[in-house]
Amino acid sequence: MISFQFFIPIFIPLLPTLSPLYLVAFICVPVIPVMMRTLPTLAFLLLSAIGIAQPTLNFTPLSLSGPALVQPLFMSGCGDGSGRLFVVEKRGTIRIIQNNVVSTDFFLDIQDLVMNSGERGLLGLAFHPQYPTTPYIYVNYVIDGTITNRISRFTLNPNNSNDIQENTEFILLEQAGVQTNHKAGGIAFGPDGYLYIGMGDGGGGGDPSNSGQNLETLLAKMLRIDVNAPQGSLNYTIPPDNPFVGEPGRDEIWAYGLRNPWRISFDRETGDFWIADVGQNLWEEVDMVLAGTPGGMNFGWDCREGNHDYEPGNCGSGTEFTWPIFEYPHSCNPCPNGYGASISGGYVYRGSEHPVLEGFYVCADYVSNYLWMIKVTSFDPLELDVYVQDGNGLAYGLVTFGEDDDGELYASNLDGVIYSVSASGFLPVQWGSADAHIIQGGNQIDWTIHQTLGIEYFEVQRSLYSGFDNFTVVTQVEPVEDQISYKYIDPFIHTRTVYYRIAAHMSDGSIEYSPFMRILPDTGSKPSLVFDQNHNLWRINIPNEWQNGEVILYDLQGKEVYTRKIGSQDQLELTPPITPGSYFVKVSGEMGTWSERLVW
Repeated sequence: MISFQFFIPIFIPLLPTLSPLYLVAFICVPVIPVMMRTLPTLAFLLLSAIGIAQPTLNFTPLSLSGPALVQPLFMSGCGDGSGRLFVVEKRGTIRIIQNNVVSTDFFLDIQDLVMNSGERGLLGLAFHPQYPTTPYIYVNYVIDGTITNRISRFTLNPNNSNDIQENTEFILLEQAGVQTNHKAGGIAFGPDGYLYIGMGDGGGGGDPSNSGQNLETLLAKMLRIDVNAPQGSLNYTIPPDNPFVGEPGRDEIWAYGLRNPWRISFDRETGDFWIADVGQNLWEEVDMVLAGTPGGMNFGWDCREGNHDYEPGNCGSGTEFTWPIFEYPHSCNPCPNGYGASISGGYVYRGSEHPVLEGFYVCADYVSNYLWMIKVTSFDPLELDVYVQDGNGLAYGLVTFGEDDDGELYASNLDGVIYSVSASGFLPVQWGSADAHIIQGGNQIDWTIHQTLGIEYFEVQRSLYSGFDNFTVVTQVEPVEDQISYKYIDPFIHTRTVYYRIAAHMSDGSIEYSPFMRILPDTGSKPSLVFDQNHNLWRINIPNEWQNGEVILYDLQGKEVYTRKIGSQDQLELTPPITPGSYFVKVSGEMGTWSERLVW
């Protein structure tokens, strides 16, 4: 049995004048484990109130004209830059807001298909990643007169960009529940292009059907499917690297042990996956999966509720859990880190209008109106800053958050109020933005600062470690009066993740740091397929760091055709299968997993 660390919370007010706002800090104490954990060791930094960002959330009701919104449950942009905000109404309709005007006509109206009662209704919406070029939307709703979730695709009217054709429904999958509650409903496309579907445990208190740990049901799971092609009798394809392909369990499952994931989202900058899971009687939790992490994680329900035992006998002593990165209680006195009874998940803020909120995951509690801001400050070890704010008087009954095309945030309640979410506060140095990305010949680092008063010079620092225990000073840049944007190109390419930060050396001798930036390995260092038409052969180019692994060929049903070991070779010929057709090839090694589709 391996050891892990238990986190004892310490709560300190940041400023006497900001009494509703607290920084949640944790210290680590070694303990003897009863279960194994898979999430990297968490460290919540205990920071002083001096020199750290202290965002205060603000909620401003939108002043809208047009029809009143009816129980809005979700909002989203569509990715086309039109400025439209699409609002899902629980009854089975979607409306459009543009320039603070609510459309008279529905974008989608499927009220005749939807069961609108309690936790049932039209619950989720996702636009195809190539929308509107690929003119599909995807919805999650409970079928009228049932307790069954249905995931369906609808098609945009080619003659009207504000209208979905209701007669184009294409049903992807259905899953019956146990009782009328815990229908979850969140759906979202990941950076891999696959559709992720959050499924509740089917309802009833305490998971009466024991769905959480049962891999033969889709209930209480996070599903992952490829919506771009059917597979056999399915109206979708199973990604070949889903964790239970070829193993006991449903192939659609990507993760399990969820109770009622109420809102899921991907960080549009990093690809990290955030899940808010509603608790039973004692604890609400936030889960986060780092981008690139393989599936198969067990979030614990119903053996665990948050970090705590619920029905531990339903899991063996060697069960591996992925623990939440944050939890809060239903009952406490005092409650300096907030409390509540039903979490409403949100997003990591990546807009441009509120720099002080940059990188914070924002969520709320539907019952208590408390608000939380969670920010990843280091990945290895995983470190977080967590702030809590009493939201009473700002907003109430928040059931969802939404994100527009520009990354600005919104929230809503069932009374039809849409709030724009903003933040006030200060940064030690007023960093506007900090970004690093790969260009031809190196990595480009861009940063914006709102004022240069007191800065002697900037220092660009590079490290292979997010904690910057070891770093290289790449260059120094002199600030220019009235210039707020700066750029430097670092002629450095590495097959590992690279981190950058800007150190502002102040005239008083102090140093202020920008948010860190992360560049994932150059995609050119991944395997690639080449087809030899003369010999009707597929070959895989194998970069050095991917060698000494294995290659697996699957058919479209996910069945393994053959496996070959990779030695120290730059290219590998794939033996054609007996039956021509479409296949998936997967390369696994120390660098992770890469897969691609091919046709013989």
